[in-house]
Amino acid sequence: MKVFAKSLFVAATVSIAVAFSGCASYVPLQGNNVSISNNVEVLGRVTVERETNKSGYTVLLEEALKKYPDADDIVNILVDGKKQFGKNRYVMSAVVVKYKN
Repeated sequence: MKVFAKSLFVAATVSIAVAFSGCASYVPLQGNNVSISNNVEVLGRVTVERETNKSGYTVLLEEALKKYPDADDIVNILVDGKKQFGKNRYVMSAVVVKYKN
């Protein structure tokens, strides 16, 4: 009987862990500040979370310029959808670059 109780406890614990591991989680991406070519310097990564109707390239670029005033552009843009409290949101991130020319 003790073996059954232990097995039931382990199964319940694993089930609860799996159920809670998927609750609104995402991993922010981090840049490694390595130049991608001879003409580009990678300044870092910027991440913004906004409602879907208040998001886009311009919003992400403005945030990048706040964090890196010398930035010229953003590349490798990633957009993830997230639903939080019944509202749809975007989590946008990009690599911020400065051109050397």
